[in-house]
Amino acid sequence: QDAQSLHGDIPQKQREITLKGFRNGAFEVLIATNVAARGLDIPEVDLVVQCSPPKDVDSYIHRSGRTGRAGRTGICICFYQRREEDLLRQVEHKAGITFKRIGVPSATEIIKASSNDARKFLDSVPPSAVDYFRQSAQELIEEKGAIDALAAALAHISGASSIQQRSLLNSTAGFVTMVLQCSIEMRTMSYAWRGLKEQLGEEVDAKVSAMRFLKGKMGVCFDIPFDELSRIQEQWQDTRRWQLSVAKELPELEEHPHEAGQGFSRFGSGRQGDNGFRRNNRFKNGNQG
Repeated sequence: QDAQSLHGDIPQKQREITLKGFRNGAFEVLIATNVAARGLDIPEVDLVVQCSPPKDVDSYIHRSGRTGRAGRTGICICFYQRREEDLLRQVEHKAGITFKRIGVPSATEIIKASSNDARKFLDSVPPSAVDYFRQSAQELIEEKGAIDALAAALAHISGASSIQQRSLLNSTAGFVTMVLQCSIEMRTMSYAWRGLKEQLGEEVDAKVSAMRFLKGKMGVCFDIPFDELSRIQEQWQDTRRWQLSVAKELPELEEHPHEAGQGFSRFGSGRQGDNGFRRNNRFKNGNQG
C-alpha cells in the first residue's frame, strides 16, 4: 500500500502537503500519531486502525471519529494485549459502545482475501501486455491444466509461497483453535479436562494449551498443534454432553477467567498460567496475546 506518515516532528508545510495528498487520494494509507486524531475533516476514510487502546475515552472518540463522517459508515479496529482489556472496558462503559472482539484471520480467510486482491491485479493488466505471455500461458496449461496453472499464478501474485495455520487465540503459527461445547454450565475447567480425557486419553495433556472459557461457561476453547488435528478428530466422537469442533472464528470468551484449569500434571500444581494461558516454552510470561 502507498503510505505517508504524519506526526508532531514533521514541519507544518510538509504536514499540509501530506494531508492534501491523502484527501486527494494520492496515497491510501496515512500512518499517524494523535496529531491526526482531531481537527482534520477528511472525507471518505473507510478504516481507522489503532495500534493500542487509548488511555482516555476522548482520545478513542477522536481517533475513531476520523471514519464514518458525513453520514457514511466506517470501521475502527483496535489492537490490544490482554493486560489492556481494562482500557477497552473503560471506553465501552464511558462511551456507551460495545466492541466486537475478533481473533486473528485464519489461513483460509487470508488465502481468500489474497486471491481477491490478485484477481484485481489481473484486471488492471492492459491487453497489450497480455499478448507477450500467451505462449507461456499455453505451455503452462498444457503442462499443468488450466485450473492448476491459473491457481499457481494467483498464489504467486498473492505472495502465498507458504500458508501456516495460526491460533485464533494468540496467533501462534502451527496451531489450530478448537471449541469444546458443553450442554451444561461448567464451574471449573477441570470438568472440560475430564471430558477431553475420557475420549482422548491422558496424553491430551501434552497437546492442549491456552484453554479459555467460552462466554457463559458453556464450553471452552483451546489450541492444539495443527499436525495433531487429524488424529484428534479420528479419536473424538460427539455426545449429548460434549461437541468438539474447529473454530472458524474466535468465539466470545469470558472476560475474567478466574479458573486457570487443571490437567497439567507435569507442572507441579497442575494449574495453567495467568489468564488461562498455559506456561510453557511458547508462553514464558504467561500472558502473550
